Amino acid sequence: MPIRFVATHGLADVAHGLVVAALIIVFLLLAGSIVEPLVIAGLLSFILAPVMRRLRVWGVPKGFAAIFSVALTLSIIGALGTTLVLQVRQLAEELPTYEANLRAKIKLVGGMPLASGVLERASGTLRDLQDELARAEKPSQATALQPNDSKPVPVEIHQPEPRGLEAIANLVRPLLSPLATSALVILFLLFILLQREDIRDRFLRLAGTADLQRSTAALDDAATRLGRFFLMQLLLNTGFGIVIVAALFAIGVPNAVLWGILAGVMRFVPFVGSLIAAFFPVAVAAAADPGWSMPLMTAGLFLVAEPAAGQIIEPLVYGQRTGLSPVAVVLSTLFWTLLWGPVGLLLATPLTVCLVVLGKHIEGLKFIDVLLGDEPPLLAEERFYQRLLSGDATDAADNAEDQLKTQSLSAYYDAVAVKALVLAHTDAAEGKLSDERQQKLQATMDEIIDDLSDYSDETPSEVPAGNDAEDVKGTLEAQPTSSGKFLCIASRSALDGAAAAMLAQILGKRRLAAVLQPVAPSASGPEVPVEARDATFVCLSYFGAASRPAHVRYLIRRLRRLMPQARFIACFWMLGDNPERLEHWKNSVGADFVATSLDQAAMICCREALSPHLEIAA
Repeated sequence: MPIRFVATHGLADVAHGLVVAALIIVFLLLAGSIVEPLVIAGLLSFILAPVMRRLRVWGVPKGFAAIFSVALTLSIIGALGTTLVLQVRQLAEELPTYEANLRAKIKLVGGMPLASGVLERASGTLRDLQDELARAEKPSQATALQPNDSKPVPVEIHQPEPRGLEAIANLVRPLLSPLATSALVILFLLFILLQREDIRDRFLRLAGTADLQRSTAALDDAATRLGRFFLMQLLLNTGFGIVIVAALFAIGVPNAVLWGILAGVMRFVPFVGSLIAAFFPVAVAAAADPGWSMPLMTAGLFLVAEPAAGQIIEPLVYGQRTGLSPVAVVLSTLFWTLLWGPVGLLLATPLTVCLVVLGKHIEGLKFIDVLLGDEPPLLAEERFYQRLLSGDATDAADNAEDQLKTQSLSAYYDAVAVKALVLAHTDAAEGKLSDERQQKLQATMDEIIDDLSDYSDETPSEVPAGNDAEDVKGTLEAQPTSSGKFLCIASRSALDGAAAAMLAQILGKRRLAAVLQPVAPSASGPEVPVEARDATFVCLSYFGAASRPAHVRYLIRRLRRLMPQARFIACFWMLGDNPERLEHWKNSVGADFVATSLDQAAMICCREALSPHLEIAA
């Protein structure tokens, strides 16, 4: 009954969440004419916030600072709008002269279906653009028969020219919707700039005043990050448009300013924005130039400029990450475009960035950050453990190779692989992981270790106090092999065997003669091959977390009878977070040395190989 209650309660929560999400989507769809201006004003307020702060520092009153900021924005938008109108009018006048060049190119490449099809589509696009820009209303025609003639005579029917109020209404009607939207954006923007502190206080009240310091810091951090991101993106896209204008002007493409503005605006659209921005200037270049040099140079410009801006300039300006995963960018673009059309397409990425930033700082919205953020949904050791459970050695090795670009092999094993085996041991101790599954994990781990065998391991920089790692490294590199033979043994489980295999590989990378004992000793006694009993050092791998590791003590006693000359290193992987228990466990099991990481165990082995009688603090 409790299980059924929990399941029912969980389904009720999911259903409640879906209903709330559906209501929000319906509201955004129905109230788009009001919400869109509010969203645009909110995004503009982030961009204008630094201007407001600077004006306030200079002693300008808040009201005048807000009015000046809005007036500055309107001036820039008005200048861009005027430029666009002039450029579009000029393009409409020149388009009819370009069609002949395109037709000549189509005939020239008639034997090449791909190139011919592209030019045909470009010709059709320019023709549609010409018709859309001209908007010439042709008078409607009708025919009538004369009484004494059977031939139809065309009769033109002209509508009377609108006069007075009707002419004004026809002129103003198409401008009503854009003017209303612009007025709402200006109104909302002034309100947000003037009431910025009050809006922030209300958000803090909603978040709770129990931890006011943390809430304030989170809100200020979110506002600062969003403002910097949007401002840097605006400046970068503006600079990109200016570069495109200059380059197109140098190439000789008509209406270079129009295509530069289009390129700057379309960079706000992820993935396809640059392709859309490049298509029109390339098509116009192909139509305007009788040859092929202009369209080829135009296409080459966008092929070079866009990757340079996205892969080189953006990381230098505000970092390569926008805070969104690639899947989130695609889904958010699809969602906001279906919801609000072209406006949603332009606002998709900024809106989703806002939601993810809120998810990072508001606990109730944490799921948004998990679903849409670019942070890994699982920790590195959790992801590695999941790959072990699924038997996906290839993907685990690929992830490891990425990490090995910045750290040594032993450091990666300690930071990820050993911690993943700790998670596996915890599940095994709770009865969630059978012996058979543990053996499969060990087999997958062996594949990963084999895949990473080509990577070298550097001498760790962190060594016990009073020891010089550089001297050890230089001495080891000067000799082909070390003195002594190391035997790596699993104390009990397959997980111990996986850790022992990693340790054997690390010792081999450091020019130590290491032998792996793949079969764990049986209950009757250690099954050590005769040829391995001459080992001078024995490394026991153990994942147990009992208060008294009796099994390890039993193994060391039995192994000492077989190899009285050997010294023993007990590797207690579970004590990485409990170093205070290490000395007690060392004395309890009778080991000569103890270690909690591969790095530490390998360093002890290196020193013992150089000076077998050197006293080393465990």
